[in-house]
Amino acid sequence: MKNPVLPWEDMFNVLPDAVVIVDGSGRIVFANQLVSGLLGYTAGELIGEPLGCLIPAKHRDTHQRHFVGFHDHGRPMSMGMRPLLGALHKSGQEVSISISIANFELDGRRYSVAVMRDGASLQSEITAAHTLAETDALTGIGSRLSLSRVMQSALAEARPFGLLFLDLEQFKPFNDTYGHAVGDQVLQIVARRLQAHIRTADLAARLGGDEFVVVLDGLENAERLGYRAAAISNSLVRPFHIGDLCSTIGFNIGGAIYPLDGDTEEGLMQVADQNMYHAKQSGLNYHIA
Repeated sequence: MKNPVLPWEDMFNVLPDAVVIVDGSGRIVFANQLVSGLLGYTAGELIGEPLGCLIPAKHRDTHQRHFVGFHDHGRPMSMGMRPLLGALHKSGQEVSISISIANFELDGRRYSVAVMRDGASLQSEITAAHTLAETDALTGIGSRLSLSRVMQSALAEARPFGLLFLDLEQFKPFNDTYGHAVGDQVLQIVARRLQAHIRTADLAARLGGDEFVVVLDGLENAERLGYRAAAISNSLVRPFHIGDLCSTIGFNIGGAIYPLDGDTEEGLMQVADQNMYHAKQSGLNYHIA
């Protein structure tokens, strides 16, 4: 097959990304040298082949419909709503790529150009960003975002779980007396003690300030939730040592259970918060309804 973009071959081959150019019938008319490193094919192997040979079978029909619409009317864009798409390597394995596409005309004929980049590094960046967003920077336990994700997942699967809402007592005066650096260390100690009392399937998270939440996967009755609250309480009442300071800090814990106490994230948090205040007003370390 005659290569209509041969005059531009050198330009495409010096680009840092893989490039494939497709004609109106959806057949590949050009591939640069970096396609080999990304997808395993040499340029010669791809010339004349349908673009579908690079698309996983499960996506080919959808891709073909999108290609036709884009080739006729599309504007330059990053392809798809997701940052990464799947492409089919010569080996038959699916690999992640990011892709941008555009149309151009040459000698009265319209072509589509796809610029592709290995998605591994981008996937690593996305994973790192998710991890950072779901981790409380001060304590290293879960963040409010991770708490919401875990609760929403359990709710979507109708999987029972227990919730413990914890608030430290008189933490602001403690900070004012000993300084925020010491206060931060207290929050870190609380986080470590909470973490020590949960299983792999559970989650300890900091909402912010001096508020913490523990999600206990699969727990579905008040008696078991009370046992877990008592164990955490017994850990938190122990004195902590920071430099020359040996002290304790008060706390209150309130509990809620899905589905017994509600079926929404907001509703369950509200019940646990109310039970926490009941514990505070009653002079108790914890209260489970």
